Amino acid sequence: MMHVIRNPEWKSITVKVIIVQILLSLLMFMYINMQVGRINLAIVDQNASMVGHLSLKYPESENEIIHDVTQGAQTEAIIEGKRILSQYGYTGNLSIHDQPVLAGTLLPIKTGTQVLIFVIPILVLITWEYSKMFSKIRAISYAAEQVVERQFTGTLPENMEGDFGLLGRSFNAMAGRVTNSLEQLYKEKKFLRNLLSDISHQLKTPLSSLILFNENLLGDHGMKEEMKTAFLTRSRKQLDRMDWLIVNLLKMARVEAGGVQFRRERFQVRETIDNVVHALRTIIESKKQDITIAGGEQLAILADEEWLKEALMNIIKNAIEYSPKEGRIEIVLEESNLFHTIMVRDHGEGILPEDIPHIFKRFYRGKSRSKPEGIGIGLSLAKSIIEGQGGIITAESILGKGSEFRISFFIRNEWSEEGKLTKT
Repeated sequence: MMHVIRNPEWKSITVKVIIVQILLSLLMFMYINMQVGRINLAIVDQNASMVGHLSLKYPESENEIIHDVTQGAQTEAIIEGKRILSQYGYTGNLSIHDQPVLAGTLLPIKTGTQVLIFVIPILVLITWEYSKMFSKIRAISYAAEQVVERQFTGTLPENMEGDFGLLGRSFNAMAGRVTNSLEQLYKEKKFLRNLLSDISHQLKTPLSSLILFNENLLGDHGMKEEMKTAFLTRSRKQLDRMDWLIVNLLKMARVEAGGVQFRRERFQVRETIDNVVHALRTIIESKKQDITIAGGEQLAILADEEWLKEALMNIIKNAIEYSPKEGRIEIVLEESNLFHTIMVRDHGEGILPEDIPHIFKRFYRGKSRSKPEGIGIGLSLAKSIIEGQGGIITAESILGKGSEFRISFFIRNEWSEEGKLTKT
């Protein structure tokens, strides 16, 4: 019952019905009072006529007659009077139309008509109130049709009280969720379309080279062994490049599409970085570079170690490739009250200022002299992995002096062991 009373529609119609009922009751009281007054006048005239006739014929009985009319008749007189009147058909069963006092008043018809007239305002009031409710229902129906037609601009008012206000807020929340879902589907569709376009574009060049090498090998039967070996070596490089590209593109697609459930486990970052550097030892030694790791002996973070290792691998490898031979690369681990930070700093050629805002974009390649054949996918994958685990990655660079990549994890927003985000 209370959920009905709280609705403003119920309050509105109840207050108006009460006001109308009070007004109609006053009018009905005045009307009945007026009718009773008319009947009273008719009774007075009838009694006056009767007293006049009796007083003229029996003057000595005037006091008794006046007493019966003004003070009430005696029981014996009433019984005798009913006996005499019954002889002339004047009894209690006499029709209202045959009653001289009531014959001209038409009281039943007038009262019925008055009641009918009084009912009309209530019907008009109820119709008016219901029309307002139906108008709100039509607005909801129209908004639902708009949602079906994927038009989400029309929202329902949320400042109303009662069930209609609750319905409006729930409907708008539903429409918002549907809008977000459709937008997410559109983004995923666009992402898949762009990804397929990027894959086909990136695979086109190595595939063309492989086709050319294969045609040369098949077409020239007298080709020297040295030339065949050279073609096969180039083919292997292109195949390795395609394999690396496809594997990393699939990894990036899984991460960006939300298909990876990152594990939450606490581990020592210094040990993870040591493993990454050891895996890259062949490249480092080929360029005779020196890598130093400073700080963070006890630094531990809560993240997915394998995926973070993948991101660190791409960032450190990027620093190796863009650093000169016999260059120096510094990896610094820091811990503050807010962040766990991993800094990867090289002393290579640096990044052009106009390239810095774009270096984390997929397939973006800046104007580099050290690695003109770069594909531009490693940093993009690293960014997706780090941000997918709640981290932040930024880059700073001074042209001709080197670049620094900073990976930060906010300490106060760490993942709990149960996989839920908690604030410490």
